[in-house]
Amino acid sequence: MRQLDLVTSEGAAYTAPSGAPLVTITAYGTPAPQGAISYNGGGRGYYSNDKTLRPWRAAVRDAAMEVLGTHEHKPPTRERKGRSGPCVTCGIPRRDHGHLKGAYVVLMTVTLPPLTTPRALPVTRSSGDWDHHGRAIGDALTQASVWADDAQVVDGRVRKFYPGHPLALDRPGAVIQIWRVS
Repeated sequence: MRQLDLVTSEGAAYTAPSGAPLVTITAYGTPAPQGAISYNGGGRGYYSNDKTLRPWRAAVRDAAMEVLGTHEHKPPTRERKGRSGPCVTCGIPRRDHGHLKGAYVVLMTVTLPPLTTPRALPVTRSSGDWDHHGRAIGDALTQASVWADDAQVVDGRVRKFYPGHPLALDRPGAVIQIWRVS
């Protein structure tokens, strides 16, 4: 990753790291983009691709929890709806329930399932918008308590490839690299 000079909201300069990432997570499964929420007749929100999105986010969450040894925030049963309150596993409040504290740079390299018609790069509509892949992965990492909120990502990049590309995995999945901002 190239070195970037950035400025914080307070005007202080920081440099995004160029060395080895602090954390590397590899998740296997069929990547699914996380698009906009649709609403049914009763006003209940849902993702139209929920059947593919849920298993993908679970694969990312499980891989992250295995690498970092974290667990999901589990609020007391009476507060499940709001997801607030201290975690029943460790007692930490939701706002502080994350392994990584501070600001981070994230590089996500997504390997999509191969197409029947060979193509060099995933530029088809079916490959999903790059930012929707980032949203799905970011939310899964939050669920895995990698960080308290994916708002801690101040610089993020998503790359999409098919198997066979030099930067791609040998099968569908993603490599997520995280650097601490100094």
